[in-house]
Amino acid sequence: MIILRTEELKQAESILKQFFPESIKVYGCIFHINRGKPHNLQVIADQWPDFTVIICKPKVQGTKDREGDFNIYSIYSKSKDSLRKFLDTPGVINEDSFTLLAGVDIRHLEAVQEFADQHGLPWKVQAVMNVLMLQEANQLQFKQSDFSSAGLRFSPLTEAQAHLVNSTWKYGGDSNSYNSVLNYISHNPSLCVIEEGGTEPVSWLLVYQHAALGLLYTLPQHRRKGYAKLLVSILAKSLLERGHPVYCFVEEENDTSYKLFTSLGFQHSQGYRAVWFELNKREDKK
Repeated sequence: MIILRTEELKQAESILKQFFPESIKVYGCIFHINRGKPHNLQVIADQWPDFTVIICKPKVQGTKDREGDFNIYSIYSKSKDSLRKFLDTPGVINEDSFTLLAGVDIRHLEAVQEFADQHGLPWKVQAVMNVLMLQEANQLQFKQSDFSSAGLRFSPLTEAQAHLVNSTWKYGGDSNSYNSVLNYISHNPSLCVIEEGGTEPVSWLLVYQHAALGLLYTLPQHRRKGYAKLLVSILAKSLLERGHPVYCFVEEENDTSYKLFTSLGFQHSQGYRAVWFELNKREDKK
């Protein structure tokens, strides 16, 4: 097991671009690390520089945010067999802790299932995701002139609005998720819509620790006004201009979000789906 340091992390960012979309989640984590974003991550590989598996995992378990609470591992592997072998390497997995393996290629799912079964660990597939990417600004299928933005104000979210975002997040609602939302808002790009005469956002979009777009939400009474498309298109264009990756994960059953992002030009690789895989049981802390 190799722990990647500063120079290796810079090299890894460049190498991982060659393996999109499968490598995008690990790439996103490293992209933020390399730009000094606060993080509690270490990056490990089976060998270097000719790695076949690379994983971003918490340096300190049990930190008081959602990432620490869920002990999230972001995984990219070139083959099922190399992933299976690496998981057995001492120090890669703490078999006594709840762990969420995030972004496992569904074609390699058997490797993590075999690992869990061999070590007698309870496991569950939490979700299967489509990854949708926008790599060039000219792919963006959106004309802002088709939408009326008169009277609307667009601005980054503020830390004071973290409670509102956390209260509406599907995976939020507790103090640990609040800490994650606060971190996203404080250190990553975000964008919200405030209607004319209003002071609080009615729709918003954030960027996760792994650099993906997320937490897109519009208050129910303000829907069907095109705010989601406006936010995604404006923020996506801004991110691309800064060299930031633009992608998102959408759960397989979420047809509404899938149609939204694909209508804007985000592309889905039909051969790749990402699995969120739970090892051990998590205590309910809400």
